[in-house]
Amino acid sequence: MEKLAKWMGPLVRGMMLIGVGAAAMTSAQAQEWKPTKPVRLLVGFAPGGSADLLARLVQAPLSESLGVPVVVENVPGAGGNIAADKLAKSPADGYTIGMGAAGAMAVTHLLNPKGTPYKAEDFTPVVMLATQPNVVIVSPTLPVKTMAEFVAYVKRTPQVTYGTAGVGTSNHLIAETMLHRLGIDMVHAPYKGATPVITDLMGGHIAMTVDNITTAAALARTGKVKALAVTSSKRSPLLPDVPTLAESGLKDFNMPTWQGIFGPKDLPKAIVTRYNQALANALANPEVKKKMAEFGSEPVGDTPEHFASFLAQDRKMWADVIKSAKITLE
Repeated sequence: MEKLAKWMGPLVRGMMLIGVGAAAMTSAQAQEWKPTKPVRLLVGFAPGGSADLLARLVQAPLSESLGVPVVVENVPGAGGNIAADKLAKSPADGYTIGMGAAGAMAVTHLLNPKGTPYKAEDFTPVVMLATQPNVVIVSPTLPVKTMAEFVAYVKRTPQVTYGTAGVGTSNHLIAETMLHRLGIDMVHAPYKGATPVITDLMGGHIAMTVDNITTAAALARTGKVKALAVTSSKRSPLLPDVPTLAESGLKDFNMPTWQGIFGPKDLPKAIVTRYNQALANALANPEVKKKMAEFGSEPVGDTPEHFASFLAQDRKMWADVIKSAKITLE
């Protein structure tokens, strides 16, 4: 498992070297497709979560660049899979795009290859938007302050529950990988998005979740949850006093998360190019960059080809994680 945990670091660092706005295309190419009606941006989680916040952050500059309204449409449920299925079944005409992350785009078909309504090949990668650390957070009612105390608590307490935004989401798999390496068992409670998970965590109905730093940092700073560790290889400026899991005893643990924009299968090259350039411009917007830093996110803005290469490696990494940790659909 230690080798598996190293996968994400080099992959993400490779993306960062590309840099915001590194999409290799001419402005003439980017102007070949001109939309004439509003665009739908599907988000597979409830309003208020990290994916929703990022979508709404790029919404205005993307709309300005395209010259048409961009409407964010939340389609929560099944860890983002309902929205992914809706995107897969949409016409490849450029008027429906979707926000995707590892769960729906790289993991679901690995967990249930015969039961998913879509395949990984049913999407066109457009651009990776950002990466962020995740944070292991626990209920404020839990009598622990460190990962060591948390592990001891779980070992002596039967049926301790943790929540996630759904089966097969990245926070589910990161949590399962962490628990596997810690040698402890917890009861998984899947929800329809991150917001209800946090609500129940603050209320003491569940003990733990692995949440994106975008929402976790503010909650931790105000005492609404306790932050025990970040899942990335280095500490986050948003939570400088919170150690990494590697510092907490899980050597080489490095599992941040990512979000990207996808279109349906066979989205024409001219449309992919237009969106890639428009989103790269959005990520280069000073206000967007400022807000992303406040969210704890690092903008990427790679080429479609590099994003596709990353996805292939990411799916292999998660396949290895699923096999080693013996993760299955519940």
